[in-house]
Amino acid sequence: MAERKFITEMAFTLASQGVMITHPKDISKIDDQPEDVSELAKDCHIYLIVKRPRLGFVADSIKWKDGITKGKMYYHQAGERIEIDFLLAGEPNGIIQYSEYPHNTITLVNGEDRIGPLPAHLISLICDDISDKSLRDLEVVYVGMSYGDGNRSAKDRLKSHSTLQQVLADMSADEPDSEALLILVQYAPPISLITFDGRDKSLRMEDDRDVIKDLRKQQELIDGKTEIALAEAGLIKYFKPRYNDKYKNNFPDRAHAITESLYDIDFIAFVVELDTEDIKVRLFSENMKPGFHHIASYDLHDSSIRKSFFDLLESSSSYSAGSHSGPIF
Repeated sequence: MAERKFITEMAFTLASQGVMITHPKDISKIDDQPEDVSELAKDCHIYLIVKRPRLGFVADSIKWKDGITKGKMYYHQAGERIEIDFLLAGEPNGIIQYSEYPHNTITLVNGEDRIGPLPAHLISLICDDISDKSLRDLEVVYVGMSYGDGNRSAKDRLKSHSTLQQVLADMSADEPDSEALLILVQYAPPISLITFDGRDKSLRMEDDRDVIKDLRKQQELIDGKTEIALAEAGLIKYFKPRYNDKYKNNFPDRAHAITESLYDIDFIAFVVELDTEDIKVRLFSENMKPGFHHIASYDLHDSSIRKSFFDLLESSSSYSAGSHSGPIF
């Protein structure tokens, strides 16, 4: 039967605090965005390459009346053209110009003033309603990190990212009806979760761990680069994206340099969370169903021997980190 090592057990957790979405061709334009967006991009060191059907506007479909704008988009699936409806609150101040076929952008023109081009992939995410909600479900095909000396952001890494270019080339050749998008993720400073369980009378307070000392060791041993590397590895193991290999089937592992400090401090679990509700998309993969908020939980020790951090009420050793992994909504 699994047993606790200490009355006090600790888990190392990382949670996203900012996300943004962009198109690969717009990476170089991020610095031209509003200051809050460009500043967020500088602090994003995790990126996900995601895909979904390629969208275009149905020409001349956008109409407005009584403060409501309605229009149609289309995509192709298995050779079939599928049209969907979208709705925006408000009316455009000007006329709408459609780009040439495949009509993937529109521009608002009012005399000398022009707003745009506005891409279909963006409008589909910011519109107030869309008839096919599955278009806001994006498949994760690659998870990567960029940290370097601490000054290099995911934006800078992606400008010359060979894997991104390979994904785009593969999709162009094999999935011409699919479109790649990029999600950049900023992570908050780590949090140590702590549980106390005094029910096991074989454990004595005088033998318990020194939590303050261990928290200080965390600050000393786990730097920003290691935090980002752990987030990347945890997300790769969780989503098992098509274009990732490392960490896909063997994380966590004592042999990995990035986990060394977790074992030195004697954390019992590691958790990485990712929330994309702010950008109105759910993420999924071949391995994981769609969700806005994903939690990837890992036991760092054999839960059949050392009681899992997540086993607070259950007596069965089968109750482990896996019971606390997955999308929660």
